[in-house]
Amino acid sequence: MPVRHQPDFTTFAQACQVLGVSLTPAIYQSLQQYACLIEEWNKKINLVSRKDIDRILTYHIIDSLAACRFIPHGARCADIGSGAGLPGIPLAIVRPDINMTLIESVKKKCRFLEAAVSELGLQNTGVVAGRAEALSPLGCDILLSRLTSALDRTLRYCRFHLKPGGLLILYKSLNWEAELKSAAKIIDRFNLRWLRTESISLPFTEITRHFVIITT
Repeated sequence: MPVRHQPDFTTFAQACQVLGVSLTPAIYQSLQQYACLIEEWNKKINLVSRKDIDRILTYHIIDSLAACRFIPHGARCADIGSGAGLPGIPLAIVRPDINMTLIESVKKKCRFLEAAVSELGLQNTGVVAGRAEALSPLGCDILLSRLTSALDRTLRYCRFHLKPGGLLILYKSLNWEAELKSAAKIIDRFNLRWLRTESISLPFTEITRHFVIITT
């Protein structure tokens, strides 16, 4: 059963093009299937807010895909605190060239992630159950964190998963400048560097997503 109130392929493809993402009918079908899996499993476990069920594609997935432009070809990536697989699964669907690890500490959410990866046939994606700070270094080119912990906490517990020159891409809201200021000492202590912040207006919404990008 398709998710309610979803845009058709042409409309969604045009929105993705604004984000620098090329969409094919097959990729769109996979994103639809993923959205349906979230809706189905959300009846049993809390993956997304109930008010967001009608906008999985037009908010959660489109927001996830907005970071696609920052990820180089063939990158080894990890999604920290993946939850419902956002942003990791949508990015893995549209970018089969990357390797994606979904890190989640809640076991029932891990079961969903494993089921979704299996049903979607995502051979470039794996699931790791545990807290990021308790894992051995992953050696990633890209770490992604979408609307999870405060910036300073994310840096403290996740930085060691990045290769030298790797990027930490954080999905932030309007308070990103205050978070960055609060994290200044942590950034200096661990020899990190704020590279830039890019703000992107999300199609279908009135939301501006701020991507804070930090490098080792």
